Amino acid sequence: MPATSPATPLPRLNQRLEVATGDRGGSAQYFSRLVEETADTLRISAPEFEGETLELREGSPMRLWYTQGGGYWCLKTAVRTVYERGGETFLELDRGGDVHRAQRRNHVRVDCALLLHARVEQHVGELEDESSDSARISGERIKAVTRNISGGGLSLRTPVKLAGGDKLVVTFYLPEHGGDITSRAKVVHAHPDPERPDQYIVACSFERMQITDRERIIRFLFFRQRELAGRKKVMPR
Repeated sequence: MPATSPATPLPRLNQRLEVATGDRGGSAQYFSRLVEETADTLRISAPEFEGETLELREGSPMRLWYTQGGGYWCLKTAVRTVYERGGETFLELDRGGDVHRAQRRNHVRVDCALLLHARVEQHVGELEDESSDSARISGERIKAVTRNISGGGLSLRTPVKLAGGDKLVVTFYLPEHGGDITSRAKVVHAHPDPERPDQYIVACSFERMQITDRERIIRFLFFRQRELAGRKKVMPR
């Protein structure tokens, strides 16, 4: 594996990590934490999810995702040693693996319908037949329903016409995962809903979101993924 440069961001001690097995494909399904580090290794708790522990062997390839320095990163590494201490299982990993900036959209995006409230904070995009002093850009409040969500943004359906570049403040509720999330967001693109002529489909990216809120969203998405996967397994053929 190519060695990381001194400037490459690595996870912080006690930072939460998202973990997947293999060196490519698939998304993270387990959580872990960085508990110790040495000059050439990282030591993490055994990855687990809802009481299920991921079993790994020496030499097993794996990937870790984490936030650092305002970015979202993926470390490709391998297990050096599996060891026990104080009745707990830990993994020692190579810290010199390949690190690259990851795209959250390609990582986890899940369809879900959540009630969302938004306020137009700033109008940047241009709309046809609308003057620059339109009331829509002066703090109008919007009610919408999400179509899908990821750690980096969401898509929503709303009767209000928005344009790419518009700045919003969005609030939505995560069931059973810590209550409301409020974040600034930027409209990436918007277009009429082909199935509902009176509605618009709007894609937004989160801006300056708190790391703890982003982790709550990711945890919600993992639970939802597991729930959807479980439903598929019991569907009659």
